[in-house]
Amino acid sequence: MLYSYFNIKNNHKKTLNYIKSNIDSLEKKPSVIKKIKKLNDCQFFFLITDLMNHLSRDQFIENALELFFTKSEILLNTDQYFDLKKNDRLNEFKPFIEEFVSSNYKEEVQSLINYFLETKEYPKETLMTKLLVLSDNIFEFIFHPALHLSIFINEYLEQKIDYEKNENYNFLNGISNDLDNTVNRVVILSERIQEKIDSLSKTNIKNENYLIDTDNNILKKLYFSLEKNMFIDQNKTSLDQFINVLKLDWNSHNSIIYLEMDNIQFKYFIDCFNQFLKINIQKTFIQRAGNIRNKNGQIKASSMYTTGSNYVIKQKDFELIKSLFEKI
Repeated sequence: MLYSYFNIKNNHKKTLNYIKSNIDSLEKKPSVIKKIKKLNDCQFFFLITDLMNHLSRDQFIENALELFFTKSEILLNTDQYFDLKKNDRLNEFKPFIEEFVSSNYKEEVQSLINYFLETKEYPKETLMTKLLVLSDNIFEFIFHPALHLSIFINEYLEQKIDYEKNENYNFLNGISNDLDNTVNRVVILSERIQEKIDSLSKTNIKNENYLIDTDNNILKKLYFSLEKNMFIDQNKTSLDQFINVLKLDWNSHNSIIYLEMDNIQFKYFIDCFNQFLKINIQKTFIQRAGNIRNKNGQIKASSMYTTGSNYVIKQKDFELIKSLFEKI
């Protein structure tokens, strides 16, 4: 259930290709929107992120966004409306209408989270792991894309200094507001997950670790590469401590890794583990364990995603961190 929810299947990729092929077709527009409305949160943001990278900025703004978001209206003074209608006095009615924009996807992540918060199906150790993975995934596949897209739209509107505040402007601003609501909702949901994790921790769960079984020689090469490029504080973190943190149960040692990286560099460093070593270190695992520190101190998953969306890593840092793994 957990892994299938965040899995992108072949039929989702077919939908993506269908959208790319019919992005300019007014005739195909209803069919495209119908397909999008069948997607869950994760699948929705996978498609829209791919299109944002595939299309030109103007084509994405003008053609793609209207497929993924719908503008609606709501009557605020409905009680007055029905009262006056009942008494045949609608000529006295002054409507207060509020426009809003909503995403065209099935919002199912709330139900998924509720299940894992309430289930008694799993042992505490297994449930803890699933909750950490769940928290990491909602940041990776929902929070981050929504935040990045909101920033993209706001930058577009700011650059259009002479952009007339017309219907299209209001639509884009409404999309930004809807995305901000998504970001805030994910933060609230992640806090609920963390509360559950904290309550489980009080039961003295053992055997929590990063699930890394990589050969120690590989980690040794990585450590000395970090040391050589001054990305690790060797006075605070020895080779043994480095390996202890990555491979042993968190409660079996007091070792801490101190990295000389900011949040942006650190997020890319962790992403390289997966890209080059096929090791998927969950960001929320790092937050939960508290045994890896960087220049910002103790690491929070949301901070990595937020800073990673607002700034671009310097190319020289990108290449240097990448080279650490290419040389292993």
